[in-house]
Amino acid sequence: MGQRVSYYRSILRKTLKETIFENFSTFRQWYLDAADSSVLQFNETFGNKELKSYLAQNDDFEYNLHNLDKKLIDELTSEFLNYCDSTNSENKILELFGPTMNKWRYNESTDMVLKTNDRDFIQLWNFIIKGRCLTGYVNFESFTNDEKIGFLTYDEYSILKSKIEAHFGNIGQIKEKYWTDKEKADVREAIANSKNGSYSLYEHNPKSSGLEYVLQALNEISITNDELITVIEL
Repeated sequence: MGQRVSYYRSILRKTLKETIFENFSTFRQWYLDAADSSVLQFNETFGNKELKSYLAQNDDFEYNLHNLDKKLIDELTSEFLNYCDSTNSENKILELFGPTMNKWRYNESTDMVLKTNDRDFIQLWNFIIKGRCLTGYVNFESFTNDEKIGFLTYDEYSILKSKIEAHFGNIGQIKEKYWTDKEKADVREAIANSKNGSYSLYEHNPKSSGLEYVLQALNEISITNDELITVIEL
């Protein structure tokens, strides 16, 4: 499916940081076991050497979080999300929700956000589509950079939602204002030819699509006030 942006929330109704803290022990053991198993069974290395060294020598991530190398924190955060995906059927930690779409579908919406020159708006938007370090307002950059992880608190995504609607409108208003006549006509035709209202238009990508995806996710997560977590594939 290509490089995607996906949305998650904690089943535990916790922040991303709290979720990692509460599951660190089992994650640590899983990672170290996977590294050992990979060598024994396949004679191949697994994971990142800096992270493996840290996990082998430390069992309290929360205690020394703010003294760690930022790249190590980001690497651990990324691998924790992989751990959640690998173990979700056994002990579900995170829930996938909302639209999962290719990154290129956000490009034109990003240009629209940048043109607002609203610094707070741009920063919150970037946290979703470019990632964010677990410790705060710093860009996400791990050792391997296979993917980036972003998150927004309830207060932050409430502001982002209000910014989107103030600058561009709600989902219905955005579609009316920014979709071309052809894009509107294509959807009407697809709906008319669909069964039970279900249809797919792969090439359909109005410039406002990214804004609509983000609003869709924000509207859904606002009901439960959970922290919004994003995984951005690279």
